[in-house]
Amino acid sequence: MLRVLIAWLRWRARHAQKSSFSPGMVRSVAIFELTRLGDFVTVLPALRKLRQQFPGALFHLVVDAKHAPLLSMCEPDMNVMGIASPWSVLGLLRALSTVRGLHPDLACSMSPSSRNAALALASGSRFIAGYLAGTGTLTPFLGVTPAEMIGFPEQGPAMFGRENIQGRAWKVLQTLGIHEPGDAGDAFRKWAPSGDLRRKLGGTPGGEETPYIVIHPFSGWKYRSWPLKSFRILAQMILREFPHRIVFVCHVSEKEALEPLVTAFRGEDRVRFLPSADILTTAALLRDARLFIGNDSGPLHLAALLEVPLVGLFGPASPELTAPLSARGRFLYNEVACSPCSQTVCIMPGNSCMMRITPEEVQSAAKEELESAYKHRGAVNE
Repeated sequence: MLRVLIAWLRWRARHAQKSSFSPGMVRSVAIFELTRLGDFVTVLPALRKLRQQFPGALFHLVVDAKHAPLLSMCEPDMNVMGIASPWSVLGLLRALSTVRGLHPDLACSMSPSSRNAALALASGSRFIAGYLAGTGTLTPFLGVTPAEMIGFPEQGPAMFGRENIQGRAWKVLQTLGIHEPGDAGDAFRKWAPSGDLRRKLGGTPGGEETPYIVIHPFSGWKYRSWPLKSFRILAQMILREFPHRIVFVCHVSEKEALEPLVTAFRGEDRVRFLPSADILTTAALLRDARLFIGNDSGPLHLAALLEVPLVGLFGPASPELTAPLSARGRFLYNEVACSPCSQTVCIMPGNSCMMRITPEEVQSAAKEELESAYKHRGAVNE
């Protein structure tokens, strides 16, 4: 049904009259990014650059309501329109209803998502840029997708495919003549949690006197997830070798899945758990961590944006395709013949690519990154 809607909207938009385009014509911009946390985090620097390109325009951002608070980290001066449960039919209908009255001069679909494409095409905008064909795959980075322009004079699309996902949003800006990313991440380096956020963390370890390591043991798909048993063994090794505390972090919806670790470390005062539905609380925790360890996931990308040293665990998708490019840290990846894959089925479930990463490898990488991070902190403070 959604594919039929997109096809009809594309046909209608492509048969509308084309106009010449200049930045001065743009008084309002609508941006659509109804994707997962990791995808949204990779888009944030590009959003900030896009906002700078049209300084006098009114900006609307249509985004998953769970992720909307992250915009306060970079102060992009946008009207943020959070959509609850955007993956559901009801969520899509809510989004379409929200978009109907916008009529922006420019609409941008920032990543290959059928929902993004449908909303950008339904916005009534004269100029539409971005990923407009829609896609039903979980791994669009494995194919080739055009970032197109509709309503503009004819020109070739910018093609995205078999490239790191961090460059995906910049392809959309490229179609608009914005070629230099520049330093769009400075706002995230300067972001500091408010007093309210720090109070929300309550007894969670923080501050110079109690250094801690954050571990995120989950991911969006089970084939990207390192076994929970391996995380338990790793945490035990860290507690034996390092003086740091450990904070296991996850979304509140994953709290039940965290229970085996809660049971394993019951009574251990150096281990804490933070299941949270508030993404800014998670960001505040990440910002002061000495190290982040986790699967290829949204929190990994958020930690990278905040310049937290990382140890990332990769398997079905290689670091070349999905790791944060600007990260300080190491990405562990044991390539197998079937990787990268679609992540919908595993042909080696008893010995998957993620299972081949050992706790000893992760512990060794963690040690190297902690030593490097302390040297870096010392150099900065000299």
